[in-house]
Amino acid sequence: MILRPLFREKDIDLHIVLGTPILYSRSHNMIIFSDVHLGFEESVARGLDYSSRRASTSYTGMFIPKIQLRNTLKTLSFVFKYLKPKRVLINGDLKHAFDRLLRQEREEIRELFNYLLSNGIEEIIVVRGNHDNFLPIILKDYGIELMREYELYFNNYKTLFIHGHLEKDISKYDLVVIGHEHPSLRCFNAYKFPAFLIVPTTVGNKIIVLPAMSAYHPGTSISLDHNNYLSPLIKKYGILNKARVIVSIEYEKVEDVEFGIENIVSDDLVIIDNYQLDNKGISVIEFKDIETAFLMCGL
Repeated sequence: MILRPLFREKDIDLHIVLGTPILYSRSHNMIIFSDVHLGFEESVARGLDYSSRRASTSYTGMFIPKIQLRNTLKTLSFVFKYLKPKRVLINGDLKHAFDRLLRQEREEIRELFNYLLSNGIEEIIVVRGNHDNFLPIILKDYGIELMREYELYFNNYKTLFIHGHLEKDISKYDLVVIGHEHPSLRCFNAYKFPAFLIVPTTVGNKIIVLPAMSAYHPGTSISLDHNNYLSPLIKKYGILNKARVIVSIEYEKVEDVEFGIENIVSDDLVIIDNYQLDNKGISVIEFKDIETAFLMCGL
């Protein structure tokens, strides 16, 4: 088993692929991820700063290891070892430079798409993120349209996939899946864990925030302060004091300890699901809310 349900409601067909920032839907045979940011290493080498809406060359370029694509393919190879999805949904920021198309972006996006197609993927859906300008130049070679947003049903749950950087009336949806935030949970001022967030909203639905696929973008630490978030959807609709936080911890296999789908529940504050996979253990920890996560992490 490499899947852990994202929700306790069994009819919501969204599952975390263990040890990854990827969601999987059985009914649509689809994997979902966000914020790959291919080309980041070249942008850093050129001294391009995209930390604000205006690109600048305000710092001296430096060379960093090219690991974005390699880590992405490694993560996907793990998924393909256990699952045989036919569809992929990339929920924004496939590339990094938003004011140009870098050579590394062009080459690595093609390499990624060719890898997906060679592993049985029949449909690639790409939702536009704020970094995805000029992306249609590459997508047209694969017959892929860059979508502003995408809708699916999971049983009776009407779901919107949107990157999250733009305003949107989300009241007619049951679930809204975004990226953009790269959420993470800092623990004991030493560890930073990419996190899935499930945020109730003032209009009665839920926003699911995906962690970033990018190895170089571990994310902004989650917070109870709306002003610390980037997405106008979180700022406008999010009830942050009731947001659930889900993180994963990997460790070496421990002999004589039985791993499985045993649940450890403590006053409904924390749920820990322990799994054994290959030669490693994975614990998926779900906190009832952000405040509980902070208390458990020494913040």
